[in-house]
Amino acid sequence: MVSSVIMAAGSMLQLLPRLLVACPKVGESKFQTVFGPSSSLRDKIENGQRCDLFISAHSTHTDALVKAEIFARAAILGLNPTVLVYRSDIDVADTGILQLLANPSWQLGMSTSGLNPSDTEFEILSKISEATESDPEVLASRTRLITGGRENPNAPKGRNQYGWIMETQEVDLLLTFQSNAIDAVADNRGLQFTKLPLPIRVIGQFGIGVSIDARREIKGLYDWLLSTEGKNILEQNGLERP
Repeated sequence: MVSSVIMAAGSMLQLLPRLLVACPKVGESKFQTVFGPSSSLRDKIENGQRCDLFISAHSTHTDALVKAEIFARAAILGLNPTVLVYRSDIDVADTGILQLLANPSWQLGMSTSGLNPSDTEFEILSKISEATESDPEVLASRTRLITGGRENPNAPKGRNQYGWIMETQEVDLLLTFQSNAIDAVADNRGLQFTKLPLPIRVIGQFGIGVSIDARREIKGLYDWLLSTEGKNILEQNGLERP
């Protein structure tokens, strides 16, 4: 029997396996998981590649698949705000987040996992440059883009890519989704994270969709993720309720 296929945004790379383990509807079922930018995954699905369950960093993608009658149902899974991860020795409270981000003496990184290069990948940098009245090109030039494990060098086995890079490669400040930040701080105890000010915050509105011909265990997983129990686990891992 061919395994059911679950596609998910890159920012779900660490979280999805935990959800599959926690879900009582899954049991011993085996799944093929595919991660990547949400827009690219949607294109693959629309072009006929099999997908039974899709978790997108943008609910517009899952909604569009329902409209195209490829998926049976879709819903908002949760909200994943961007946050600032920083070294614990940096006094964020006294300095202020905007002043820190505008200061060229700090090495800035940005996670691109779950973001779309053609859509919102650089939205947050535009907001920062506007709020700090800084040159957007200069800001972009000093921002290291981190893909979350699809780059060289990759973190050693057992280490979180973001936590490891900030420890070993002189990245002082990191803009990333809250779900990624939780993993980075758990991996590297020398890090903390804080919410960004509203004018520069970007919120990923994660969508979930299930195909028309999905098997029973996939439909059960979909329903469980949207249940109170599923939402509680999602909240523990950084996704806020819509």
